Amino acid sequence: MCTNKISKFDIETIIEGLQDAINVCNTAPENPKEQGYPYAAGYSRAAMQTAIENLQTLMYVQEQHDMECG
Repeated sequence: MCTNKISKFDIETIIEGLQDAINVCNTAPENPKEQGYPYAAGYSRAAMQTAIENLQTLMYVQEQHDMECG
């Protein structure tokens, strides 16, 4: 039986990770000594890399689904 394995939760998790990165960037000026711009840049880079990896995984799952189910 073919079912779509991509869930709303998967997409929401990616969105939340990117929203967290935006929040870190927005608050960086308020806390320059502990979580300033260098921290925000690193955090955001990691969030974007994670989002890419997760999206690539979801694309692979969808491709496998399409091949199996037509």
